Amino acid sequence: MPRGKRKPEQQDAQQAQQRRRRAQPKRSTSEEEIKSISESLSERLIQALGLDLIGLKAVDIKDIVYSIVGSLAESRSSKLTEEAAMKRIVAMKDNLFKTIAASLLSSGRPLTREQLEFIVAYAPEIAGRAAPYLYREAVRLRADDIIGSLRALWSQYGRPTPVECPRCGFRAVTPDLTCIVCGAQLSEGELKRHLNFASLLQGLASRLHPRLVEEIISAGYVVLDDDVRPPSMAPRQGFAIVIHLSRAEREALSGLLSAQQSQTKGGEPGAPQAS
Repeated sequence: MPRGKRKPEQQDAQQAQQRRRRAQPKRSTSEEEIKSISESLSERLIQALGLDLIGLKAVDIKDIVYSIVGSLAESRSSKLTEEAAMKRIVAMKDNLFKTIAASLLSSGRPLTREQLEFIVAYAPEIAGRAAPYLYREAVRLRADDIIGSLRALWSQYGRPTPVECPRCGFRAVTPDLTCIVCGAQLSEGELKRHLNFASLLQGLASRLHPRLVEEIISAGYVVLDDDVRPPSMAPRQGFAIVIHLSRAEREALSGLLSAQQSQTKGGEPGAPQAS
């Protein structure tokens, strides 16, 4: 016999039951499952991402992986699988590498050369800010080739000053003549030799107005930031350095000024010309 049509009441009841099923929250990932996935992924990621090449083991990244897996699980209404978590972490490996780099820096353990290269390559912003520590590690490891990269990262992401340190080559000399990066306490004489100060004074005398040159001679010092300036043109903020002139330097500057003034007078109309 042909089946009879369902009564409207039965259809309404079935539809209501289906709606309740859809409305019920799906089972989320438990804490034990998060721990299990994290432990397994820590082992897999060490090999998959080549972290064993920088001397890391699963125990070194387990807390980082646990934090990531926990966040992934919280963002899902359905249960998180290990494969889904693995794919997501590998896709965001750049962020993972930066987190690992920060962890290596905060661990307090001496770095290996491979770890130093890893931080510079995969976390340049962090490396730039941490250049003073990484420079000391590079010196300890005799990694002179990495120091060049650190100089560039310090200038881009660190706290560079206008004046380069004659010992480490970083732009990191402060007004008290201390280097932020290598910690050297410099003398004015050492800085003058590095800057070829006599040549700077000569250029200063040729391009400044004579009154400004006279101001320097009278004051007995110049201000150094990204340029050599007379005291009246000193910047109001920043890392400007005061460099005092010796008696010989003041006399040399006076001589240059006198020579230029004589040439100027000699070039005036009606002045006698040299034969």
